[in-house]
Amino acid sequence: MMDEYAQLASDIQTLDGLPVFIAYNANVDAIVRVDDDVESYLDRPSDPGERQPPSPLDSKRDLATAITHTMAAGRGDEVAMTDEFSETLEAEFEPDNQQMGGQTGIMTNLVSSLGAAPITYTYLLSERQLSMFDHPDAVEYPKVKDDEIECIPLREAVNTDRTKINWVFEFRVDDELFGVRATEDTRFIAASRPPEFDLVTGDLDAHVDQVGEVVDGALLAGYHNLTPDHVEEGYEQAHRHARNVIRRLRSGSEDDLQVHIEYAVTHDEDLRESMYEWILPEADVVGADTHELTLLHDDADLAVVETAPSEATPFEPEEILTHYRMLDAIRDDLGVGCIQLHAMEYHLAVMESYPHPDAVARGLEFSAVNAATKAALGNITSPDDLETGLEYEPSAAGRDAIELLADHLEETAEDGVLSTPTVAACPNRVVADPVGTVGIGDIVSSSSFVLELATASDRDPATDQSSS
Repeated sequence: MMDEYAQLASDIQTLDGLPVFIAYNANVDAIVRVDDDVESYLDRPSDPGERQPPSPLDSKRDLATAITHTMAAGRGDEVAMTDEFSETLEAEFEPDNQQMGGQTGIMTNLVSSLGAAPITYTYLLSERQLSMFDHPDAVEYPKVKDDEIECIPLREAVNTDRTKINWVFEFRVDDELFGVRATEDTRFIAASRPPEFDLVTGDLDAHVDQVGEVVDGALLAGYHNLTPDHVEEGYEQAHRHARNVIRRLRSGSEDDLQVHIEYAVTHDEDLRESMYEWILPEADVVGADTHELTLLHDDADLAVVETAPSEATPFEPEEILTHYRMLDAIRDDLGVGCIQLHAMEYHLAVMESYPHPDAVARGLEFSAVNAATKAALGNITSPDDLETGLEYEPSAAGRDAIELLADHLEETAEDGVLSTPTVAACPNRVVADPVGTVGIGDIVSSSSFVLELATASDRDPATDQSSS
């Protein structure tokens, strides 16, 4: 059996040159640490910490309501802003720093840093947005010319002066705002919603099958970026169109192209309902965190459990049984091959008729190393960075939980890792004092998916590259 470092080196080598399509949402995250300056800028809300935030956010008081509610709840959240308030924040407030944001941007940076070969599409690619890519020379952009897809260098694809900005307000335990103390280390995201983020990509939509011909898989996200103001014909029409694009993308592949769709929180119930009906059933894999899992379960009225576990409460190993039941019910209701959960103490996947279940556990273990590296360093820019993740031991609480699940299923977990044709699980590697948490879910999903793709296809990178 390989030791951890040899296995990591093998995994990284397997990813070399792996072609993958990533779309649709990249932006710049403006990072702000909650402090006295934030309090002096915002307007005090009524009942700080107690009220659910309005959606969309339209004022400094709305923003204060949202941040204090998130601090009190102990769970990260995201709410869209109106265009006008987004412009106000950008004009009046200065972030502490900025970094790549958006699921597509974060996943592209991770995949390119690991040596894979992403083809990435996003709507607004300004020079400012371009500067957020860690390895722009390793990323291609799909452009249509004379009805043919041409994958051009990302640097040649700049198409606007505008940039989508999301504001990320971070806080640590006991940080205070308007008398409300944070109960966990987490963040609130005030998200802009430019009209271009409408799931329409111009000529690419009609020719995306040509992208499907040249990639091994697709990581898709951003289906939650719609707003009523920007989608005149309604969510259903926009998502029907996006569903047809996914099908066209897949039609270009001779090998049943694998598609991972990363879910995301939105407070718009109609939008969540439309995504559940039109988008998620098209996935081979759906990725979600614990909060998103609860939304999926409750929105579908599955009633498999009475009360979902909350990360705001002390962790109990028995929670994994509840998560398993919820995942299994949602997977069955959607009719997808696999649904994956990234929780604090463990990563868990439930499958049915999935083409490569043996690769899933390996992907989950790899993603735990990536998650710990991201948390410890704040960013991953090179495969060498991942050795940092190995410095953090797999969660003992996660291991105990997985042992409980294995007993429940009458299966055996080896060293805390469960791998069967229908269930895979591994402990997460938890960093007690994380440098950065924004985007860890996207890191987990993208790293696990690309390694599953590469492992399942039994790639020989040297052979693949010499024949391309």
